[in-house]
Amino acid sequence: MTVVHPTPSALRVAVITVLSALASIVVNAGLVWLAKASDPSLQHYSHFRLWDYGTLTAVGVVAAGAAWYVATRNLPTPRHTFFRVAVVVTLALWVPDTWLLIKHEPTRAVIFLVVMHATVALITYNFLIYGAPVGAGAMTGDGALATRAPRALEGDATATRVSRGVWVALLIAVVFEFLVGLVGMLYVPFNRPDGWLSHRGEMIYLLHAVLGGLLGVAAVAVVFHLSRQKPIHRVDRVAAVSGLCGVLLGAVGGVLCVGHPLRLLGMALMFLGMAVAFFGYLIPMIDDAHPISGDTSPPSSAHLP
Repeated sequence: MTVVHPTPSALRVAVITVLSALASIVVNAGLVWLAKASDPSLQHYSHFRLWDYGTLTAVGVVAAGAAWYVATRNLPTPRHTFFRVAVVVTLALWVPDTWLLIKHEPTRAVIFLVVMHATVALITYNFLIYGAPVGAGAMTGDGALATRAPRALEGDATATRVSRGVWVALLIAVVFEFLVGLVGMLYVPFNRPDGWLSHRGEMIYLLHAVLGGLLGVAAVAVVFHLSRQKPIHRVDRVAAVSGLCGVLLGAVGGVLCVGHPLRLLGMALMFLGMAVAFFGYLIPMIDDAHPISGDTSPPSSAHLP
């Protein structure tokens, strides 16, 4: 028998997402103040500007809220899958911090950045799963709880799955594209003149663009392949659409990086796009695709991201 679970409304998820973003920015502002108070030499540290960490935090939290909304409507075990993704996200957020240490950035500043990233993950995860939980719904006029259940998953049992090797190949491509972009971002000065190519690092930029184009073609091909399958397995559909959306978002970010005024936002969108694509393609491998009754029991460490 197919088991379905009530899902939180879009309005509820949106409100909790906004509250989560505000809480994350406020807490991080407090951590930045503490870092500067403990070490006056960090007063002008670039990554401690409110606009910088505030923008990145808001973009990341909004993406997490959208991911939770999609997960509750399309995955048989949304909380378990979201927990696993949150753990991987937290580890991924520490990759740039590790690179900053390698570049000999101030150790104390980097430690605070690590704490800030973990704080955002903690706040966002717990706000979403407890503020907009599976099983939440709107109250009707007579006081009854009106819940919305996702469509039944009976088609998943007969759907042809996309090969695991395809998802692995796409994951590797996303990681390689991200690493090339990271090298380009760190090698080419942020304050470079406007333009599609920089006088320093042209080959890195060209390689990044070519890889992004190939990844985009692969993402479209997977979506097109699934569109011809009847029925389509729900987890595969979420993975393919999420991957394509992430690649397109990264492409938009790349375009915004041409001009200096929008460069920070563009870099944030590129990072977010690659993260969305990576975790989209990761979902088929971390979700067991078997419904657990109601998915109401959290993991034993549900308070950790």
